[in-house]
Amino acid sequence: MDRFLSATKKWLKRLAMAYMLGFANAIKQEVKTVDDTFFKTEEVQKEKKG
Repeated sequence: MDRFLSATKKWLKRLAMAYMLGFANAIKQEVKTVDDTFFKTEEVQKEKKG
């Protein structure tokens, strides 16, 4: 029984770490898309009349 609890605890720690890493990557990606305005910005040149 003690061995089962030890293995369960080990897998729960791994699951928690994987979840946290995935959550951190999701936040990083979200911040990257919010801060990255390069593709959304367009430069418009005024045309001369005449």
